[in-house]
Amino acid sequence: MASNILFTLLKFYSSKQRTPVVDEGEFVDYLRRYVQHHEEDAPELNTYIKSNEALQSELDGMVGKHQIAITTQAGKQFIVVISYVIDECTQLYEDMQRNYSHPFPNVNELPKHVPSDIAVKDQASDIIYKMLDGKVDPNERTLYCILFGKGVPGLLMPSNVSIHDVINICLKKLQDLLRKGDSHDYFQKKINGANPGKEISIKNFFSSLLGKPEETWLALKNNGDAFYYWNQLCYFIRQDCIKMKDLNAEDINVLQTIGVIEVAASYYKNVAAEKVLKEAAFKVLDEQLVQAPYYFTMDEIMKFKDQNGTLLITKYSEDDLHEHIKDLTSYSKTSDLPPLLIFKENETKSYFIVKESVMPLILRLSNDARELIHDSLCKSWYRYLQKYEVLSEMKEQAAFERCLERELKVCSPILYALLNATFLPLISEDTGKLILFHDGVLVPYSELLMLRRNEIYTKARSKLPFWYTMPVVSWILSAIHRKSKAQRQKDSEKSATAKLLDEEKAQADARQDELDAKDALDPKKNRKKELRRAATNIEAQIVPASSTIDRELESYMSEWNDRISKQAHDDLEQDINTLIRDYTRRVLRTNKTEAFTRDRIASLAEALVDTPTLMKIKNHPALKRYVELYMVKLIKNIP
Repeated sequence: MASNILFTLLKFYSSKQRTPVVDEGEFVDYLRRYVQHHEEDAPELNTYIKSNEALQSELDGMVGKHQIAITTQAGKQFIVVISYVIDECTQLYEDMQRNYSHPFPNVNELPKHVPSDIAVKDQASDIIYKMLDGKVDPNERTLYCILFGKGVPGLLMPSNVSIHDVINICLKKLQDLLRKGDSHDYFQKKINGANPGKEISIKNFFSSLLGKPEETWLALKNNGDAFYYWNQLCYFIRQDCIKMKDLNAEDINVLQTIGVIEVAASYYKNVAAEKVLKEAAFKVLDEQLVQAPYYFTMDEIMKFKDQNGTLLITKYSEDDLHEHIKDLTSYSKTSDLPPLLIFKENETKSYFIVKESVMPLILRLSNDARELIHDSLCKSWYRYLQKYEVLSEMKEQAAFERCLERELKVCSPILYALLNATFLPLISEDTGKLILFHDGVLVPYSELLMLRRNEIYTKARSKLPFWYTMPVVSWILSAIHRKSKAQRQKDSEKSATAKLLDEEKAQADARQDELDAKDALDPKKNRKKELRRAATNIEAQIVPASSTIDRELESYMSEWNDRISKQAHDDLEQDINTLIRDYTRRVLRTNKTEAFTRDRIASLAEALVDTPTLMKIKNHPALKRYVELYMVKLIKNIP
């Protein structure tokens, strides 16, 4: 508290003396008189009167806070109140906004005994860039010294002065310079000489600069194309000034003016270039959002790459990405739904999907799930029937619907999440191609998946031995083997698809173990073992846990192989598979084992689908994913 009062008194005394430099001895006398008159109001100031060490310690603390500076001249100690200098400079800038012909304050014009190090010195590009980026806090009350080099005195600028106001002042100064004498024609001719054939655009630039400099500057901020003329104009003006051996005040003012304009123009040129780069990156991102697999987590979106394999996140910030995604997922006035939708697989995992991709994805996943659920229920029901067990879903349609819902959650959690998403009724109404709702209620899963309870039950029963159809015998045996009602209910709630997937995984692991065991006997086959291991790792990354690589291949092939006749469909499939096999053989001969990663497989697949042979196939995203999967399968199954 006492230190605050002391600093306040110091500023008051400085303003009373109308100078930032205070003789320390004279200030101590003033402080003593103040204490005598206000002893009851500020008794804590007595410490500084009685003890010179206490006063000096407090002054040293103010030096550390950059509130004051202390200098010694001819045996006398002076206190420099920095805030006084800042206030004076601030006032000068305020005056300049009313009369821009006033020169800028520079470091060479500081009052006597005021050291130049009271200002934070740095290059113009560093300070102005920080100010334009909003990284300078105006409340810190810092005095900056902007250095331009080449003998130009540093320009003093307080942090509480807006850099945009300074730029506007510089534009007015430049406009005034070009209006003097024949300066306008002189510099226009110089730029014309350096840019033959562009006389009209240069004339328009100068006309706009003289008539509406703010609009010309705004054009620079929004489009970096005008930077070239700004840069040349500043260059020619500087060249004319530095020809003078002794710079006068007007020359210094001009050099400081164009120095600020040059740095600010460079800043906005970079901003415009970054904007173009960012917009191009977001365009690539938007294109990839409509590619397979069509639904993505935020982590997956952050790993999107351009055609050169560079992460898109390096071309924009994470905050920019979140803002872009927020714009895409925000409702617009012209549509009931935003272009990018969000759905949740569970309470913690969210996916993004483009609105136009929802219905095609549902159709594809429904076809995939239908085959898997049909096969798994046939096998599961057959096993139960072998044990003379009849589950409720075999006889009751309501129980069958619950069974299908349970199976769908296991075999295709993405499809289940989409079917229960809040946006689906609106999308279903817009498309009208696939009827998913009747009177606002989702159609039964049996209708959606085109699965019939009686058909599956009949197929499972047809595999049983003949005595299962003998009424008396089957009744007796079922009575002997029948489980309790609670156990039958428990069996009914088990997922047949989960069992089938576990069995297939176990079989695949067994085949892998067998291949590894064979390789262990032959050291030459170690590379093949490493390749299969790498392919297995990649498979885990690109194949959903609820599917298999064969099912994914079949699913993506149905998207790109749209040949109507079966013969044409099979011929195209065989040709593409042969092409991929030949391509994979060539790659395996030249690539190292450790080079086979998820990104490497993706780049290889992209290189193949971009060849003239495959450019004729329309659905490139699906074909690319098919090539990736098929290559992984080939490498994983290397004999």
